Amino acid sequence: MTQWQEQNKPRQPENPRRVIGGFKFKRKDGIENLPWTADPLFRATLTTATSDAVEEGHSYALTGQTVTLLASPGKIISSVQGRSSRPYQLEIAFVTWTPEEWDQIIAALCTEAVFAAKFLVGELPPAVGPLIASLGIRTPLVPMKPGAKTNSDPILKCSCGAAQPCKHVVAMMHILAERLEEEPLLLFQLRGMPIARVLERIHEKRTLSTRGENQAHPVPPAASDQALVTPIENLLHDFWRPGRRLHDLETRAIATHTPHALLRRLGASPLGGRFPLVGLFATIYDTARTRGIALRDSESSESPSKPNGD
Repeated sequence: MTQWQEQNKPRQPENPRRVIGGFKFKRKDGIENLPWTADPLFRATLTTATSDAVEEGHSYALTGQTVTLLASPGKIISSVQGRSSRPYQLEIAFVTWTPEEWDQIIAALCTEAVFAAKFLVGELPPAVGPLIASLGIRTPLVPMKPGAKTNSDPILKCSCGAAQPCKHVVAMMHILAERLEEEPLLLFQLRGMPIARVLERIHEKRTLSTRGENQAHPVPPAASDQALVTPIENLLHDFWRPGRRLHDLETRAIATHTPHALLRRLGASPLGGRFPLVGLFATIYDTARTRGIALRDSESSESPSKPNGD
């Protein structure tokens, strides 16, 4: 390269290019007190990266330089905007469990009914990790050996060409840690199976294992004393009349239950965007529910009382 070419070579800006709608790291506690589902991988990444990569990566995470982050079975594809004109492309490949290992894990998870109940509301009990380890599965539930080597878990790749973990990977790991805190069942997907399929297999396994056993709520036996049964012919004149205890029925709203159970069961949306799609649907559901309750209560309070006359 000539001196003129060197002097006129386009220079990269000092600061990363601004991103509109990128993923920002917003935890109130920062990188402290991360849950067990996210902390091992995040800490291992920071320990392996250089101090400059950690510092710049943290800054990138706070300013929202992560443009996309898409999780699929065994892999995360992401893009992070740096000083270059185009975002850098990241590929994070995780070690996945074999079909035989998955069979062992599903069978073990079905032994505890509390696990299935927790999974349905999007929670991952801490006891799941040790349970999987006790099966002799060589790959733990939580990955904790990030690097560029083939025996790493996960294997880190970035189009920037720098040593791994680079600042772009560090930035993305901030966002992934936050997501693993909000959606801990994502760990199953990173190990090779979609969250919805894991829940389906647990349900199928538990259904097969309980087939032929006594029902949890057996049908009560028919009354043996037929003399206590009033003949239907004697009840025809009361058919269209309300029962004596109709007013004793509970008319208040059902007690609050676990919110968004179906959305949590479906897991994270594969669609990228500025806001998580599941969160948007949850907000819509909450708004519609609140509005419906308000309309019901207003109608009941405005209904006219019956006149006392004939």
